[in-house]
Amino acid sequence: MKRRDFMRAGFAGGLALVNAKLWAAPGDAKLLVVMLRGAYDGSSLLVPYASDFYYRSRPSIAVPRPDSGDPNAAVALDSDWALNAAVKDSLLPLYKNKQAVLIPFSGSDDLSRSHFQAQDLMELGQGGGGALDYSSGYLNRLVEALSGSGSHSAASFTNNLTPVFKGAAQVPNVSLRGNMKDNLPSRQGELIASLYEGTKLSGLATAGMETRKIVAEALMNEMTESSRGAGAAIVFETRARVIAKLMRDKPAYSIGFVDVGGWDTHVDQGSAQGALAANLTGLAGGLSVFAQELRGLWRSTVIVVMSEFGRTFRENGSRGTDHGHGNTLWVLGGGISGGRIAGRQEAVSEANLFQNRDYQMLNDYRSVLAYLFARMYGFGGAALERVLPGAKADNYGFI
Repeated sequence: MKRRDFMRAGFAGGLALVNAKLWAAPGDAKLLVVMLRGAYDGSSLLVPYASDFYYRSRPSIAVPRPDSGDPNAAVALDSDWALNAAVKDSLLPLYKNKQAVLIPFSGSDDLSRSHFQAQDLMELGQGGGGALDYSSGYLNRLVEALSGSGSHSAASFTNNLTPVFKGAAQVPNVSLRGNMKDNLPSRQGELIASLYEGTKLSGLATAGMETRKIVAEALMNEMTESSRGAGAAIVFETRARVIAKLMRDKPAYSIGFVDVGGWDTHVDQGSAQGALAANLTGLAGGLSVFAQELRGLWRSTVIVVMSEFGRTFRENGSRGTDHGHGNTLWVLGGGISGGRIAGRQEAVSEANLFQNRDYQMLNDYRSVLAYLFARMYGFGGAALERVLPGAKADNYGFI
């Protein structure tokens, strides 16, 4: 990176938020939270292309540099970061129109690397380090806190009511589940085995591929389970269109939550093409459609996209990535001051990896949510503590 060996702050720290001018009238604000179940690889969305270490760590799955001449090259956003070409027709226009913010080095302080514990912690809005309290999720507490300020209500666009909406407030569940498909190449084993046919290594190659098949099937089971019934990203556009219509036409549906599965890319992840790229294209395309369908309400709407944790910085032996830590969080909205990479950052180098394997977590997801709730709803002090206990509303500077 061009700015080496020091911590960068993407916000002017210490700015008081409680008395700041509200971004919109609290009664007009709409919020959609999108949970990517399975832990998506933020390093393949927001590419640290100025880091040579990134390209050494990912010989098979690195997204090509913007100046590489590759037709699938990433699109430079600044001197350090670039966007995967898979989203150049959807997320990139939002970014250029200052309606998208990307926050790398984000996530929670959970270190379990368990999909289910990390997802639950994020939906409950708790910090790590203790037993989880399942009595209420942070969006349910948000609905409760807003109950006296107008017609604020919510809807969960999930197959089942998930922990984020558990609690005292009554929240309807609207299932829009689609079918998931296995995106892994089907003939890979056959092609490799054919190379050894008729040689002394034929038996070993066949046995090796059988072992690989067993391992791949086990990984696929995990990848499916980690989605917890969430619909696939490649068919997200249809769901997004329906969600937008419901939130547009039903004023009470001012807060929404949807989950998207299929992000647990242990095997054949791809880069600007492949399984992950197809998911990113479907997700970003759906969110772009959501923004269009909201029409005039888009200016007072915010979308938050997050995942339970990131992926390992180095690729594994199956041309994929494993469970990691820090990740890249998205914030989209028609009225935000976007077109920026926000939050605390540091040089992308081997020396700065967390446990010599992952991105650091420098921007707590609860801090981002607290900042948003302070600006969207005027929360501070006791109200913010009620919704996100212990969270600090740092100023990320985009509202």
